[in-house]
Amino acid sequence: MFESFLTSLSQSFQSHSLLFFICAVISVLLVGISKSGFGAGLGILSLPLMASQSSVGEALAILLPLLIAIDLVGLRRFLRNANWRILKLVLPPALLGMALGIIFFSAITPKTLSLSIGIFTLLFLIQNLVMSHLDVREAKPYPWLGRAMGLTSGFTSFVAHIGGPPITVYMLREKLLPMIYTSTLGIFFTIINIGKIAPYAYLDLLSHQQLATSFLLLPCVPIGVFLGFYLANRIPMKWYYRIVQFFLLVASIKLIADGVI
Repeated sequence: MFESFLTSLSQSFQSHSLLFFICAVISVLLVGISKSGFGAGLGILSLPLMASQSSVGEALAILLPLLIAIDLVGLRRFLRNANWRILKLVLPPALLGMALGIIFFSAITPKTLSLSIGIFTLLFLIQNLVMSHLDVREAKPYPWLGRAMGLTSGFTSFVAHIGGPPITVYMLREKLLPMIYTSTLGIFFTIINIGKIAPYAYLDLLSHQQLATSFLLLPCVPIGVFLGFYLANRIPMKWYYRIVQFFLLVASIKLIADGVI
């Protein structure tokens, strides 16, 4: 069995170009940093970056174990700081969204999904900007929005690993401290990503060679997570959310471009 694993590692290393590994390392670092909360924008860049040197299906399969590893690295801190009221609100519909993702995985095209999420995220940012200029003192929590964004995030996370923008639409309204914001998203995506394993195997997205590629990229995980928490702890709350919104804007433009071009 160990020899078989070494063979898979060797085949994975030989079957991918140097450019692939450069893009893959950057992708994993971006996902790690996304655990600071910046991932609303940065996290969605990881899949297209890796997929630029492989197929989308292969990139999905390679990233999944790494996403789980990143979640587990920060799990203790997530458990200590997460807002469980929000998690109880968004997780049940997110699991339903994953179930819908399994059903429609082969039916929905990546372009349609990217365009829809991109337009929705951009509209949210415009609305957020207008509300801030109207000097609205405090945003209402709107539980229905949390359920709707949880459902959407579960679906988009399953089919394309882009669950960040929808759930962030709701999370930004909660005005949480950066570490609580980060930890709540961390628990949310830990559960979502672990829940993808069996369906991905059922859909034949996972293979020994792809798991071997994930293993080769594993050392990048703690580096990305450390960078994410470092930034979250040292950036003032006001600028933290401005940075989140900036990368969310970049993400929405990228998604719209992917859907149109």
